[in-house]
Amino acid sequence: MEKHQSIISYLLIFLLILILLRVAGFINIQNVELLGYILIYFGLSYVFNSFGNKRKGALFTSTVIFLVGVVLFIISNFEIQQLSKLIIPSSFMIIGIGLFMTYLDGNQLTYILLLSLLFIAVGIIITIIYGEITSHSFYASFLGVTEKYWSVLLIFAGIFLLFRKGNT
Repeated sequence: MEKHQSIISYLLIFLLILILLRVAGFINIQNVELLGYILIYFGLSYVFNSFGNKRKGALFTSTVIFLVGVVLFIISNFEIQQLSKLIIPSSFMIIGIGLFMTYLDGNQLTYILLLSLLFIAVGIIITIIYGEITSHSFYASFLGVTEKYWSVLLIFAGIFLLFRKGNT
């Protein structure tokens, strides 16, 4: 229970920092992007918390939450002409990656691995057939996001280092 309270406390601090940075004008983020950050942080925290503890349901759910946050981040930062071209393949990939994480966590049942690879493959095939992503557009978008949020990355790295030094 203590780990859950700690994760929630850090999530609230993270949310408060994002809101303060938004109000102060350091970052300009929309509510969808803010929700994406929250889901990324929350999901990733619970993935680390549940991995290796034989809690497959929690691991699958937290992986899905993390990846939905990534999709929301992508939606808010990139111009996507047809949202269905992102949502449909990412849904398959999210389920596949969630299943793959449960496979890695224990028992390593072959049918779970095959099912996860099937979902991931369907998502990739749909992306290739209907997608419009090129390596150049991906690289340009990555640079744009890095340029936009470099200061936020530095602030969170500093906060992380402060908390880390305080815990040792």
